[in-house]
Amino acid sequence: MKADPAPPLLRVEGVTLQYRTNAELVTATWRVDVEAGRGERVVLLGPSGCGKSTLLKCVGGFIAPVEGRVTLNGHPVTRPGPDRMMVFQEFDQLLPWKTVRGNIEFPLRQARRDLADAVVRERAQRLIDKVGLARFADHYPHHLSGGMKQRVAIARAMAMEPDILLMDEPFASLDALTRRRMQEELLSLWADTRFTLLFVTHSIEEAIIVGSRIVVLSPHPGRVRAVLDARTAAGEALGEAAARTLHDEINALLFDRLFEAGSGI
Repeated sequence: MKADPAPPLLRVEGVTLQYRTNAELVTATWRVDVEAGRGERVVLLGPSGCGKSTLLKCVGGFIAPVEGRVTLNGHPVTRPGPDRMMVFQEFDQLLPWKTVRGNIEFPLRQARRDLADAVVRERAQRLIDKVGLARFADHYPHHLSGGMKQRVAIARAMAMEPDILLMDEPFASLDALTRRRMQEELLSLWADTRFTLLFVTHSIEEAIIVGSRIVVLSPHPGRVRAVLDARTAAGEALGEAAARTLHDEINALLFDRLFEAGSGI
């Protein structure tokens, strides 16, 4: 007799998100359903303005849905917490007055006061080594390149050992070569620790490289158009058959005229 499959770590169920501007009430997402199992790399993919970053902030506990709910480990998400760590796109997310080591240790010391100082130092050093910054451990952020700053941000988040890592287009501001290298380093880090990842991007190529599952969102307001298994393309060059087929399928979903922006709910 087969055992029941493990329940998803993350459930986003029928989530509608809205925010108010000076002129109007904007509906960012409309009744979105997303799941992430332990160790999955789930990518939210869609055009600018489809609500994918807003949805990520909702999972982070920064925005409450007007409809639906978000649960992690079966518990409702109602506010930010150390079980959900976020890495942003901006390079200035580090504390400029702290070194690489200090930036990684700081949230640990604040949120995990039960940890011995030696444990904090060891965990920070282990992550510094994993992201290839051992030579720069005592450097300040203004001494680092954009890619190196993002490595520190990832190491800082991973040091907290969160249930899920939330990444909001973390490599979008990098040059093409650095971006590709960072994607590979992220996958290498995942292979070592098998953390759960929810990753936002508007790049089809990045979604195929990073994701094990891809949630394709429609233009504003964001709705789930499809959930695609990206494991068939894992490890393939983007020009090879499985990756090319997946790319073409996503491209068709995103550019279907029936779902152009402004089509309404």
